[in-house]
Amino acid sequence: MDLTNAEVVVADDSFTFDIIQNSLQAISDEMFIVMRKTAMSAIIYEVLDMGTGITDAEGEIASSGAGIPSFIGVLDKAVQAIIKKFSDPSLIKPGDVFATNDPWYGGVTHLNDVVFVMPVFVENDIIAWTANIAHWPDIGGMYPGSLSTDAIEIFQEGLRLPAIKVIEAGIPIPSVVDILTANTRLPEFLRGDMWAAIAAVRLGERRLIELAAKYGAETFKGAFKQFMDYGEQVARKGLSELPKGRFELTEEQRKQLLQYLWTRPYGEVATIIAMLASLKAKKNDDATPKK
Repeated sequence: MDLTNAEVVVADDSFTFDIIQNSLQAISDEMFIVMRKTAMSAIIYEVLDMGTGITDAEGEIASSGAGIPSFIGVLDKAVQAIIKKFSDPSLIKPGDVFATNDPWYGGVTHLNDVVFVMPVFVENDIIAWTANIAHWPDIGGMYPGSLSTDAIEIFQEGLRLPAIKVIEAGIPIPSVVDILTANTRLPEFLRGDMWAAIAAVRLGERRLIELAAKYGAETFKGAFKQFMDYGEQVARKGLSELPKGRFELTEEQRKQLLQYLWTRPYGEVATIIAMLASLKAKKNDDATPKK
């Protein structure tokens, strides 16, 4: 969208920034509502196994809608994987929509959880990204539902989408859609859930463009930076108040032992969180931590 001749308000005060920040939250929530109302699968519109969010131009999470909180930590990694893969600016155009579920391309849960991402352009520059993630009931693999503790390699889990482009410049890529629907036991559900995800990121894109048009692209970017910096300050303060030391927890999941390690170093505002699989664990997707 070209805002060259648009009448905008240029501001850098905290009140305007707060309005923009709350608008981002409202947009994320609206994306969530759209996706819930249009999805085909009950696990999305009833169970709400999904999430929506907005990142800045570099892929840092800026706001999130309702849904599963842990999903929000996936969206930024998916956006960053797409930015890295499509590093040539000419490869990302207004109207493009990308998808990923591959753990090496930003999909850090399992293959059923598919992320859709869309760039938001203003005056030929990306100012933000809209994104969502949802559990698809079947993405291929060795068993119906694409979930199995018997899988010993990722190829048995289902179809991998390594940060691919599904829509280019607003036009769906038929061959990609054909590959998706040919590799599921529930093609109509997949198609419906896919278009629900696309509708959500498109709505988010439209709302963000309207927001940038109202306040100006530079004010929009300034607001992003201001509350990202504020978020870091809050996080660091919270970490500094945590007890120092090393803490461990071991639990059993499906007859496999998992060990969680949390370390708060002395004299530093830093935290290390790791999940270590027991040596007794089987080699499968449930026991092996993602990098």
